[in-house]
Amino acid sequence: MPIRELTDGDDLRLNEVFADATTPAGHMARSLFRPSSDSPLIRSVIAEVVPDVPVGAAAIAESPLHPYRAWVHVEVAAEEQGHGQGRELFDAVCAETRGTTLEGLDLRARVHAGSPGEGFAQALGFTPLTTTRVIKVPAGALPPAGGGRAEDLEIVATGSVKLTKAFLAWYTAVNRDDAVGPLTIGQVNTAFLSEAAGAHGAALLNGAAGTAEAGGLSAFAVSYAREADETAGVLPSAGEPGAGATAGDRATVDQVDEEPPTELILGSMFETRDDAADTPGEDFSAAVADAELLLARLSVDADVVIEVTSGMPVISSLADRLLEAGTATELYRYETLSGPPADVS
Repeated sequence: MPIRELTDGDDLRLNEVFADATTPAGHMARSLFRPSSDSPLIRSVIAEVVPDVPVGAAAIAESPLHPYRAWVHVEVAAEEQGHGQGRELFDAVCAETRGTTLEGLDLRARVHAGSPGEGFAQALGFTPLTTTRVIKVPAGALPPAGGGRAEDLEIVATGSVKLTKAFLAWYTAVNRDDAVGPLTIGQVNTAFLSEAAGAHGAALLNGAAGTAEAGGLSAFAVSYAREADETAGVLPSAGEPGAGATAGDRATVDQVDEEPPTELILGSMFETRDDAADTPGEDFSAAVADAELLLARLSVDADVVIEVTSGMPVISSLADRLLEAGTATELYRYETLSGPPADVS
C-alpha cells in the first residue's frame, strides 16, 4: 500500500473518506492530520489506493507539557479496516520520527471507551493508563450549601499568582501516572489560564485545616469563555488528554444548546497529597464536600461541564455521587492508552 508524507490539502481529502467523528476526542485526534512540522514537532503520513484517494493516515506529535511521551493517532476508512493498513501506517509514521526528539518516546493514544480504536490500540500493545469522563451538571441541580461560608469564596483574576501556583501543584499531582515536565508559572498560565487559552474567570475556596493545603486553599475552578453561536467549545484538559497536544493541549466539548454550558476545570488541593487516593475518612469527605460547594455555587444559573480523570480522586468521588443521584449526566468517556516507544528499526 503506497504511503507518503501528508501534505497540504490531504486533511480535506481525509474528511471525505472518514465517517463523521462522533466525539470531541475524535475531532481533536484528526487535528493531528496536518503536514509534518518541526514547530510544533509532528510527523504524519497518509496512505492512498490511487493518487488523491486516501484510505487512512497516521501522526505522532509532541506534547509540550509532557515531554517524556508523544501523542499518536492512526485512522483508516471504515470500509478498509481489518486488512492491516492501520499497522502499516503506524509503522510508517514511527519510522518518520527517526532523528527527531520524538524518536524513542513512549506513546499515548486517546480513544472513545469501547470503540474499535481502543481494540486496535490494544492490538498494537497499548495498555490502559487513565480514564476520562466529561460530565454535565444542569443549572440549579446542586442547591448551594454552606451559606455561612461566603467569606471562604474568593473570585480572582485568571492571572492570579496564587491561582497559577495552585494550578501548577495540582496539575502535576493529578498527572502522576503521566509525568509532566518541569513547568514554570508562565508556561502554566499560558497553557491554561491565559486569554489565549480561553480562561474567562476563576474562583477559589478556602477550607478547614484538613482539606486545605498551603495558603489555606481547598478547591479552585477556572471557567472558559464561549461565543453563543459556537457549536463546539474548548476546554483545556485537566489530564492533558485530547490528542491535539498542541494549541494548549485541549479537549473539545460538543454542544448544540442555544445557551452553552459553563466549562470548568475543577480541582481539589487535597489531590496534591501523595496519599490522596488512599486517604478515605473525614478529611477526604470534607474535600469532596468543598469541591461540591464550589461547583454548586458556580452552577446556580448555568449548566456546567467538567472533565474528570481517574487521577483526580476527590473530583472522581464527587462525580460518582452526582451521577448516581441523577444530578449529572455523563457525556463522554475516554481511555488514554500507553504504548511502548516508537520502533524505528
